[in-house]
Amino acid sequence: MKKNWKSIQCEVLEYLALIGPTAGYSIYVYTDTLQKTMSSTSKGAFWTLISVAIIVSVIYKIFKARYERYVQGYVQQKTDLETRPDDEMLIRKVAEKSSIIENVDYIICAIPLLIFIVVLSAFQTAIEQLILILEIMSGSLVAKAGLHTLTIKLEKSGMVNAIKAGD
Repeated sequence: MKKNWKSIQCEVLEYLALIGPTAGYSIYVYTDTLQKTMSSTSKGAFWTLISVAIIVSVIYKIFKARYERYVQGYVQQKTDLETRPDDEMLIRKVAEKSSIIENVDYIICAIPLLIFIVVLSAFQTAIEQLILILEIMSGSLVAKAGLHTLTIKLEKSGMVNAIKAGD
């Protein structure tokens, strides 16, 4: 369709409606959070939580690698027990390792969950702001769609009016 000055103005408004509210609120949240909302204590708490999460993640990786070797030893001893079912010492070792492994498996599942909770608590306010930004973005997309419909209508009416003026 052919563009006219009304449709061009409406198209500019479409992109302003799409970009403006989201960008404006994002800039506001960024400056408000860094300058006004976060005190030096809350900034310290934030970075402490993040550093604790990183340290626990590193320790978890080391622990998991060693734990996997421990489990491999257990599997080997359990296999040996099948070939030597009368070995009392081996039975005790397998039972001991079995008890440890079955309990530690649940703890290993809980550690990443706890790390995730620490990170989420550090970003709690940021997540609330992110949700609000996504809501604003959704509204902007709906506004752009509505304005685009108006732009098409203005282009159509401009072309039809040009044809009628030519008659």
